[in-house]
Parts: sequence; structure tokens; C-alpha cells
Amino acid sequence: MAVLVVGIILIALLVGFSLLQWYLRRRQAARERALPHVAELQSLALTASEFPAGYHLDYWGPLTNERLALFSADENATLDELDELGRVIGYRQAFRDPRSYGELIDVPLNLTLRSGKQQRMLTLDVSLFEDAEGAAEYVGEAPPSSDDGDSGGTIRVSDVGSHELDFAGSVRQWSRLQDGDELQRKVEVRWRSGRLGCVVAGDSEPPGGIEALEVCALAQRIQDRLASSPLAQESTQESVPETADA
Repeated sequence: MAVLVVGIILIALLVGFSLLQWYLRRRQAARERALPHVAELQSLALTASEFPAGYHLDYWGPLTNERLALFSADENATLDELDELGRVIGYRQAFRDPRSYGELIDVPLNLTLRSGKQQRMLTLDVSLFEDAEGAAEYVGEAPPSSDDGDSGGTIRVSDVGSHELDFAGSVRQWSRLQDGDELQRKVEVRWRSGRLGCVVAGDSEPPGGIEALEVCALAQRIQDRLASSPLAQESTQESVPETADA
């Protein structure tokens, strides 16, 4: 009987904790969506009818500096860097195949039922900066060194030459190699339009699940909307709003 009571208490605590997390996330999301410029940035992203076929919507919403730095190796250093660049706020859409159920569930799934299954992700990020210089510096970030210390392999970065994106600052392919074999491939388009810094990326593990043309087409769709956005102006006289804590 005691074991049953303890089991019921543990289940109740687990359910209660999950509900509390859900409530806090919803509350934080509502606060962030009410921040200045979020609605304008959202209007530049994909609409529901444009979501890529075969993918599940993994995340959509504003991306504050605090949230962006939260899972970085050095949160304070990342925040300082973003503040120095004059990043105001951003908006992100992420699409995954197969669907993500959270890290605790995804890991055993990938080791069992999903073993060997192609993992694909598409992400779209549009960030607003105080001025065009900050946006240019953000999207002009240099590639990291070729050594991948976490896995003992290497990262090979190469330019994608045939893409027909005149507005792009760079179109690169990133390949994660292990003993000469390509394990993962990412195609990334980075560009600036006025005060907006944009990054569209496609990631596939193992490689071959996403083509460069697919990523470039998404980037072109976003760029087509930027010309009419007042956020793409080169400078601003408005004050920079404070973002909500993550």
C-alpha cells in the first residue's frame, strides 16, 4: 500500500511539474511576443501555407538576446557580444523531420526506433540591429577552425558557387567529417538587408537529406519580403527597447 501511495505522489509531482513548466513557457512566450518589432519580424517569415512539406514545426517565435545566449558555452560573454553588435531582437522558425519530442525522448528514440533514420532541420532567423553595421558584422561571422574537438573529427567549410543569390553575403556548406567520411552536412545562407541580419540554414545527418537549392529558395522567399519592410532601413533614431528575461 505504501508503495502505491508513493507512486501516486511521484506521478502527481511529475504531472504538476510538467504543467508548471508549460505555464511558465506560455507566460514567457506571451511576454516576448508583445515586445516591440516582433510582429514586423514575424510578417517577414514563412506563413503556415508556406511551411516546408514533410517537416514538423519545431519552434516559431521571437528570439531575445537572453534566449539566444541561454544555451551558449558562455552566456555572459555571448550577451556582451550581442550587446556590442547592437542586436535588438530576432524571430526564428525551425522545422524538423522527424518530429522532436524533447531531448529525453529523442535520444532513446534515435538509438532504437529511429536508428539510421535521416535527421533534417530547416531554420530561418531574422535579427534586427541598431544599425546596418551591426547586422553586417553579425552575418559576416568567420567560420570556426576545422578541428571539431567534441567528436574528434573535423569541420570542412566550402563556398556554394552556383546559387544565383545576388543579395547573399555568403552561401556555405559545412561538412562534419570522421575518418574521411562525411557524417553531417549543413548549407547556410547569410545576408544583410539594412538593419536586418538574416540566416537560413538546412542541416542533414547523414548528409543528402537537404539540397542547397532548397535552402536558397527559402532565403530568396524571405529576401523578397524585406524590400518593403521599414525595419530594413540603414539607420534608426528610435531608442532600443529592453528585452524580456529568458
